[in-house]
Order: sequence, then C-alpha cells, then structure tokens
Amino acid sequence: MPLAYFHNLATVTNGLVVMETNNLPITEIIIDSRNKAATPFPLFFAITGVNHNGHDYIEEAYAKGIRQFVVDDGYKPSIIAHYNDLNVLQVANTLEALQQFVAFYRSKHVLPVLGITGSNGKTIIKEWMHEFLSRAYYKTVSTPYSYNSQVGVPLAVSLLRGNHKYAIFEAGISKVGEMAKLAQVIQPTHGLFTNIGPAHSKGFNNQQQKIEEKAQLFNSCSTIYYCQDHQLIHATLQRLYGASKRLKTWSFYNQSADYFLVYQALVNENKTSLQMITPTQRMTFLIPFRDSASIENIAHCLVYLLDNGFDQAQLQCCLLQLKSIPMRITLKAGMHGCQVIDDSYTNELASIKVALDFMHQQQKTDKPSKTVILSDILQSATPDQTLYQELAELLTMYQINRLIGIGPVIGHHASLFKMQKSAFFNTVEAFIENKPYFKDEVILVKGARTFQLERIVQAIEKHTHGTILEIDLGALRDNFSFFKTKLQEQTKMMAMVKASSYGSGSDGFEIVSTLQRYGVDYLGVAYMDEGIHLRQQGITIPIMVMNPTSDGFNAMAYYNLEPEIYSLELLEELCCFLTERAIQNIPIHIKLETGMCRLGIEKAAIDQLVIHLKTANLHVASIFSHLAGSEAKDHDRHTLLQAERFLTMTDYIESKLGIKPLKHLLNTNGILRFPQFQFDMVRLGIGLYGVGVSKAIQHDLTPVSRLKTTISQIKSIKKGDSIGYNRQTIAIQDMTIATIPIGYADGFSRSFGCGRGRVAIQNKYCPVVGNICMDMAMVDVSDIQAKRGDEVIIFSAEHPIDELAQRVGTISYELLTQISQRVKRIYYN
Repeated sequence: MPLAYFHNLATVTNGLVVMETNNLPITEIIIDSRNKAATPFPLFFAITGVNHNGHDYIEEAYAKGIRQFVVDDGYKPSIIAHYNDLNVLQVANTLEALQQFVAFYRSKHVLPVLGITGSNGKTIIKEWMHEFLSRAYYKTVSTPYSYNSQVGVPLAVSLLRGNHKYAIFEAGISKVGEMAKLAQVIQPTHGLFTNIGPAHSKGFNNQQQKIEEKAQLFNSCSTIYYCQDHQLIHATLQRLYGASKRLKTWSFYNQSADYFLVYQALVNENKTSLQMITPTQRMTFLIPFRDSASIENIAHCLVYLLDNGFDQAQLQCCLLQLKSIPMRITLKAGMHGCQVIDDSYTNELASIKVALDFMHQQQKTDKPSKTVILSDILQSATPDQTLYQELAELLTMYQINRLIGIGPVIGHHASLFKMQKSAFFNTVEAFIENKPYFKDEVILVKGARTFQLERIVQAIEKHTHGTILEIDLGALRDNFSFFKTKLQEQTKMMAMVKASSYGSGSDGFEIVSTLQRYGVDYLGVAYMDEGIHLRQQGITIPIMVMNPTSDGFNAMAYYNLEPEIYSLELLEELCCFLTERAIQNIPIHIKLETGMCRLGIEKAAIDQLVIHLKTANLHVASIFSHLAGSEAKDHDRHTLLQAERFLTMTDYIESKLGIKPLKHLLNTNGILRFPQFQFDMVRLGIGLYGVGVSKAIQHDLTPVSRLKTTISQIKSIKKGDSIGYNRQTIAIQDMTIATIPIGYADGFSRSFGCGRGRVAIQNKYCPVVGNICMDMAMVDVSDIQAKRGDEVIIFSAEHPIDELAQRVGTISYELLTQISQRVKRIYYN
C-alpha cells in the first residue's frame, strides 16, 4: 500500500504543483540522493541544512530513477525544462512539508503509540521495549537506530503500515520549537520521559525550559510515565499535565511513587535483583545487568509494561534474554583481506537498507565482491513470501554477490535469491561448522539478536590482541560540519589526512571516504604513496601532496595527484620531467615561506619563481603558506606579520602572471581565531578529529578516537616487591596490579611509565607502575575491585587524549600518529 498519492501532497502541505505527469503513488520517502530507492515510486524531499542543500542533488536523484520531488519556493526547477516525466511540488519549506505529510499519514492509523523523549537512554529503552512488545503484539514498528531528529522522526513514522498493532517512536530536540512539530508527526497515545541531562543544552535558556519543550511530545497522550527522582521533571509534568492526564511515577527513593524500586547486585553474578513495590503487591525481577544506567532503563520498561497489563512471569522470561545493545554499525578488519560490517543486533527491512547504504559507502575498489549474512527477519508485519521477495529485490538493487541466510524461514525462501554461491544454514552453529571461505570481500553481518550473529562476526573477523582503536565516523562528520559553519559560504575546505588520517585510519580510506561523502573540497597528504593508495581505493577528490620528490612525478601524473612546490629546484625538476614526457598542464600548489622556517619559497626568490612559471606549462591551483603559532595569543603579532607577508607575495605573483589561484593560509586553530584570513580555502587538520583545539571550543567537538584494551591478569604485590624491567617501581606497601596488553610497540610510549601515565578502569584513574614493556604495561588497581577482562580506557571523549599528552609533555598529534597498525581499528557510525 502506498503512503499516499501525489494529489494528497498539495493539500496537506499547502504547496504548489509546478509539474505533474501522473497522479503517482508515493511508496517511499528519500532525502539523500546517494541512497538507493527500495520501492518503485519514491518521493524526494530536497532538504536544506546548515552545510548541504538537497536541491543540488536533484539531477543525481533523477539519474537514479526518482521522478517525484518536493522543492523549496526559492528553487528554480530547471529540470522541468529538460524532462517531461516529473511530478514537482513547491513548498515554503521542505522540512516542514515532510513533517506535515507524515503527520497526515500518521493520522490515518489508529493504534497504541508510545512516544519516548529525554536526554539519555531513549534508544536503548525503545529497543528493549520493542523486544517486550513484539512478543505480545507481533506486528510492532519502532524507530530504526536513532532516527529521532526533525528529519529522522518523519522517516521513522513513514515506516508505519496498516497491519501494525503497536508503534514505538523516540524524539530528540536541540532547540525551542522543535518538539511541537515532532509531536504532530508522532501523535503518541502514551508518553515516557527518560531523564534530563546536559546533552544538547545550547538551544535552551536552562534545564527548566528544555524539560518544558520536551514535554510537548505528550500533548496527545492519555498517560505519561517517568521517574519521580528527577525532581525538575516531576515538578514540570505535574504542573503541565497533573490535572489533565494520568501520570505514572516510579522511584528509587520515594515510597509514595506508584512504583517503589529497590535493587541489589548479586554476588559473583553479573545480575541484579530488582524489587518493585506498589500499594497492592511486591514483585521481584532478576535482570542481567549491574550498571545503574541499564537498571534505570529497565525500570522504565517494566513500569510501562506492568501498567499496560503484562504478566510478571512473561516479563521475567524476556528480561533474562536482554542483551546490551551496541547502537551503531561497526566496520572491522576481517580474515583474508575482508572488511566486516557488524550490525548484528536488529534486522528489520528498513534497517537492512540503512546497513546496505553504509556498506555501499565504505566499500573499497579492491574489494568488489559484496556478501550479506542475514538471519530470519522476525516480527515483521509483512507476509513471509512478500517480505523475502522485497528483500531479494533490495539485495539485487545493491548488487550483492552472495547471500548467506541463517534460519529456517529465509532458507525456505532460498529460491527467491538469484546470487551465485549463496548458502543457507538453519543455525549459527551450522554456519560455524561449515564456514564458507571468504577472501577480499566486504561482508555485512545483520540479524535479529536472538540469533546471536556476533558469533559469526567473531569467526570471520581478523584476530589480533585485545587493544582496539574505535573511530566514530559520526563524530568525524559532526566536527567537519562544525568547522564548515565557521566558514564563509564561498570558502573551500581542505582536510589533512596524512599519516593514515592522524593515526585514525588503518590506511586512511575509511576516514577519507566519509569526508568525500560529506563534500570536502580537497585532501592533503604528506607523501605520494598515501595519495596513490587513496586513488586505488576509489577516492576522486583533488589531492595535494605536501612532500613530493622528483622520482615520483611520473606516478603522481598517472594518479592525478597535485604536488606542493616549495623550492625553485623542485619546480625546475618538475618542468624538466614535463618536457621530457610531453605532459600537459599538471596542477601545482606553490608554498611560500612567511615565517614558519620549514618548507617554502622565500620572498627573495619570488621574481625567479615568476620567470619559471611564465614559461612552464603548469596550472597553479593554489598558493599557500603555513602559520607557526595560530593557536596562541602570544604569537598573534607573528601571525599577523605572516598574513601580511603572504598577501604581499601572492598579490605580486598574481599581478605578474595574471592568474587567480586559490589562496589558503589557515590551519585548524587559525580557522577559529583569524576568520579574516579565510581567503579561498582553509586546511582542517587535528580539529577534524576533535582534539588539539582551544578549550573554548572543545565542547563543540567530539573526539573521534577511543583507544581501549582489557585486563589480562591481576596480581597481588607485597611491600618491597619490584615491578617491571629494571625494577623502576618498588612497592612501598601491599598493592594490586593489573597487566594490560598494550606497550610501546602499540604506541603506548615508555614516557608513560613509572606513574607518569594513567588509564581509566571502572571510570577511575589507575596510574602506570613500572616501565612500559614492548607489548604490555602494568597499572595500580589497589583502589578498585578490578578483574580479568575489565575494559581499560587509554583515552576517550571522557578521558581526553590532550590531558594524557600533557602528562608527558607532548601533544595529541604525536600520541595519535604513533598508534601502531597492529592495533585493530573498528569504525562505527
């Protein structure tokens, strides 16, 4: 069934039809032209954001088969002049039109809808609530992943179908006025407020205003559920809705709440006993978690479910099957040169499409073969035959080469899938016992949690020691967007991705492919080999090589790499090469020496430079220089002097040659402190990775990398015992130490030894004791109850790398770039 027909759009959005070929059905909403449509009659909303404009991609969407568009009033629909098979609607605002259209669609469905908001735990509660509700209401729909924004909520609600019996949607906001719009889209019958915290607070005057805004989600609700211990939430909801709605509360401290909770961790078990006390009964649940956040999230679920008639025994059975939910797609190195995309916690058809889009974005050109390992799709509202036919069409559209099905239902429909070498197994155990061979493939593993497909991921991923560098591609995107907001509209961005993207990439590709997707203009690498590798992986953005050598000119020309020219000698060598090979018009970047005293052509050589360039068959793509101290006020006079020298030299070159190349001077800190010198382009380096910036803006950025390991062994040390090589630490009292599998060969420098460095275990800092070994280090865990296998954080957003660097008198650049390639990288989005 379609969402609606094109005729419905104008009435619902108060828009103007500027072209109509047919009153086509609307079967799917698309907002990103890079994603593929899964149904025959998609509708493209050209959404305009801070750093993107969907109207720029209408031609691309048309080339992919989309024929229905919603555009802003200010857009001049030039495609109308070229094509005669379109439906085009103009509206005042495409985002608001999207929300209005989906609100209209939502109003056609009568069913229980739970709306969830708050600061933390929304997505976890939504996922667990789906686990519970889908057992009683088989046809339950919920928000895929964390689609809880102004755009994400309409996309999530558009997944609702007429045969669904229950719906769960979450909503997040970042400023005043947003929740009223989302409330119209979701139209919840019940509401749940998780908690309140500092996240996304910049758009509000205070916490009170933020709670009031979030509470607008509940205007249409009959009942609202929340924890009374959050006093400001309690007071606000009582004031707003106490007289008009049913408020159901729970508390760990106040026995007057509707549900009073008492919990106790079980000794020697990773479980907690949770008592729930009401005026009429006392219930005890065993839950498979001990951390306070999980206990609070489960409490929200249980209160809602008990109040809506669920049986205690039924809930207990489901509780013990709950798993921690990794709310992200992760990209890992696999065996035999494979890439493994781990998305093994859910497998609704909508989330399968999201994962396939991620797979498409991350695929390297040297891994052309694409394999999907997929379990039975559970709790679907679609009949099996139709569901797996749609799945087969989706996999064909994404050009999947091989399907491996796990489960009896997908195996029963094996004939629908036409890919060669496909295989089907009833269980994960059968797959592991008869594991197919994988080599140089990108493999997506996706399935319902009950199948525990993480066992398949473990079987096919590359096995290394327990130290892992996690890279958050979403944080990378957000940091990139933040710096884009600091630029003038016409200013271009060069991203520095040298040294495998400042140590974040196994080979730089994962970071660069994300930047290419989000529209970076230029890339900067240190050496030719880095640029060649990116070209071989399918990166097409212009690439500047900062340290070219004459013996690499031929390869640079072949791979369309653009050399930095920092001396007259290098320029002469390049000119000789071009003459010998009869190569025409290679782009170059002239670097000027203005006060860094590193590489660069000095002012005294400018006239000779001009003479060379007049006779050379070269295209000067840019002229640039590098600031020596842009991050510190103490050096501002020198920075201004460098900018003055740069302008004088570039003006002279431009006037003598009659050219207007790009000019760029600013690095990360310069972008923030000297906006008057943005010129035509800026170079974003360490700030892209969310570290190494001024403390004044650190809260606007998210560190991209998280280095972690685990405890290998715990030992009791007696007073007087020595620890490590050369007995550099002698215990002054009895103590407990933990050995962790990270050493200087992994990038954990010897500088951190003997108390200078520290790590975080159970959110507490533990100092390093003894010298750092090649593969191991020892830390003092006397003050905590540590055990083998506990997670150890070397650095993260909560435990900043900048602070770690300060402890040993270095900078975050050095720590990031010295992380060994033997440390496994895991990328997630």
